[in-house]
Amino acid sequence: MYRLPRLVLTLGLFALTLPAAVINFTVTNVGANVFRYNYTVSAVTFQANQELDIRFDPALYSTLTSGVAPSGFSLDLFQPNNPPQAFGDYSAVALVNNPSLTGIFSVNFTFLGGGTPGAQPFFINQLDANGTFISRIEAGTTTPVASAVPEPGSLVLSAAGLLIAGTIRRRLRARI
Repeated sequence: MYRLPRLVLTLGLFALTLPAAVINFTVTNVGANVFRYNYTVSAVTFQANQELDIRFDPALYSTLTSGVAPSGFSLDLFQPNNPPQAFGDYSAVALVNNPSLTGIFSVNFTFLGGGTPGAQPFFINQLDANGTFISRIEAGTTTPVASAVPEPGSLVLSAAGLLIAGTIRRRLRARI
């Protein structure tokens, strides 16, 4: 009898613990094999010394240039294959608590792969005041703007709703 409320509570708590950051991107060809990623960052609040780190696979990317981050962030670009086999990084570190995410996050790069550049791994890291890595807060994959992938929390809520509706329907049928 108490299973359904307990299950709904468990699913709700699970939804609260899912990663929240959403990093969407668009890709623009700026000539030859040079492209630009424009990122939008949402569903995350950065504190001072937290880093948005977007990785560039050295087998697919080279020469990161023209990086831009909004006010309140310090940006460093680390080149792929420097040292050999190392990933490149777009590293935007928050300088203040709750910096605005409405500005531009972008970077130009040379693409070594075929077709159009795609999704990349990203990390949100906690650094100390000297820029030394302390811990990883979150990890995920960037998502193209054109894709309509529902957020994990909405999937859990949808599943919970369907489960409740199915349970109510079974109980009504049992009474008839």
